[in-house]
Amino acid sequence: KKTRRQLQSLLPKQLEGWSRHQLRLGKPRIPTLIVLDPQGEVITRQGRVEVLNDEDCREFPWHPKPVLELSDSNAVQLNEGPCLVLFVDSEDDGESEAAKQLIQPIAEKIIAKYKAKEEEAPLLFFVAGEDDMTDSLRDYTNLPEAAPLLTILDMSARAKYVMDVEEITPAIVEAFVNDFLAEKLKPEPI
Repeated sequence: KKTRRQLQSLLPKQLEGWSRHQLRLGKPRIPTLIVLDPQGEVITRQGRVEVLNDEDCREFPWHPKPVLELSDSNAVQLNEGPCLVLFVDSEDDGESEAAKQLIQPIAEKIIAKYKAKEEEAPLLFFVAGEDDMTDSLRDYTNLPEAAPLLTILDMSARAKYVMDVEEITPAIVEAFVNDFLAEKLKPEPI
């Protein structure tokens, strides 16, 4: 048997101290591609998804976007922690883009707040249109077909939080997020 020190001596210089990074990275799914910057800080844990979505690597090194459009390739991220999902009627031209613009400032604010504390943001932010994958997600989580519909889904806790309002505004989204982070919302089971 080789000792840990012997094994580490075989690793490239860039991987020294991996155990220190391993604590910050958590337990990755396999296959996983984690992209690090030259200082060893995580740029994205979603490198595999990014390569699938950006085969020409035009957006490399794939810094995280504050708001993602939910798709088959990034839906796996719903399992990684709580996610704000704004369901919209994507048959209405521009609805998805308008929804992204509505929640982006709030997502950026949350991300910056936690980055300043050197912590990972406690929420991912998505806009979901109308497609088979979104329909399956609504069925699985027992969500109504309403659009727009503002939710926070926490698959690992098997919980959902639904904001039932006629119109979704930045103030409503921000209050919903803040109440969730302050643990003021009552979860419904998934």
